[in-house]
Amino acid sequence: MSCEYSVLIVGACVVIIPAADGATQYKDLVDSVLLAQLIANKKIEKAPEIDWYNAYVEFLDDYWLRRTRARLEWPVAQDSVESVSDWVIAAISKDAVDKGGATAATLQRLARLSGNDPAMGLLRGHMQKVSTDESGDVLAPAKAVRLLVVIAQTPTSLTSVYIELKTRQIISANPLAQRHLAEDVQGSVCMRNASANLSGTLYGPVRDAIALKVKEKYQDNVAMVTLTDDASTMEICAAD
Repeated sequence: MSCEYSVLIVGACVVIIPAADGATQYKDLVDSVLLAQLIANKKIEKAPEIDWYNAYVEFLDDYWLRRTRARLEWPVAQDSVESVSDWVIAAISKDAVDKGGATAATLQRLARLSGNDPAMGLLRGHMQKVSTDESGDVLAPAKAVRLLVVIAQTPTSLTSVYIELKTRQIISANPLAQRHLAEDVQGSVCMRNASANLSGTLYGPVRDAIALKVKEKYQDNVAMVTLTDDASTMEICAAD
């Protein structure tokens, strides 16, 4: 099966790019998405009450000009058997993302990966922050689970879906496949959608500075996933 898209794990973000383009063309996107997450993580460490997504987009909005944005919240139904990947796929279909079917298929393939897959381990570690003294299957108090999915139509055009929920459960080995039950989720699920274009005029003057800031962060945050029919391979990415 040939893949229409390549996948990059960038922190808590699944970045889906056209396979024919090659990842190097998307360096500005990867660098800015990574730095925005690092900034949001640092802010929430200092002030846990702030909204992580707002801190994330506050940086991106300086360079990525949002064409659309939306927010939706809902409680998990008592009979729900849905996963975060199901919610993202539904949002993609509703928003009529270009080649949404192929994008959905890519997410479904990621959700079928073994929990032992190193790509899932990297993503899981960023989706939910668990300290070393927290063990077992239950967390106290409830902690946030955050997933970003960025679908890049071109190197300068993207659509994104963000999912956040709180749970006392430690997320499963493959967090994209985990079914979230009503009794395990505290409060509502929050979804944020956006589409944006990169402004070369705004980003150009800071491109090198941003690349330098994230250069040493690639090792622990960025990896290329190569999907095959029955498995995946992960290549840790290095900044140019």
